[in-house]
Amino acid sequence: MKTEQNNLEQLKGKNPFSVPQGYMEGITSQIMNQLPDKPDTREKQVSMFDRIRPWLYMAAVFAGLGLFFKAIVGIQQKEENVSNPLIVKTAVPSESLVAIQAEEDQEYLEYLEERYTDYLFDQEMADSEIN
Repeated sequence: MKTEQNNLEQLKGKNPFSVPQGYMEGITSQIMNQLPDKPDTREKQVSMFDRIRPWLYMAAVFAGLGLFFKAIVGIQQKEENVSNPLIVKTAVPSESLVAIQAEEDQEYLEYLEERYTDYLFDQEMADSEIN
């Protein structure tokens, strides 16, 4: 253990890595010789169709989505109309609906009043039995 610490103390300020003599002198010329020659590249001419193609794709997607949703909505409407041919839809005039609702409200108020009076009567009877 002490020998390892001694070795670490000796190497503390030094760089333990080394490069062989003359290794870096010809490195750039060696790398450049290994690279292939630069080919002549001309700019590719972009045709009008290549410029318009992304817009055509996007238009086709929107048209397809529109047809898809139109077909789905059309199918659902047909199913609603044909779901049960024995059921007849009747239209009720709105005046009769208002009258029915007013009658139901009146019945509910009478029910609440009856419940409240029963509760008060029961409380009064319970108080009289205690006294």
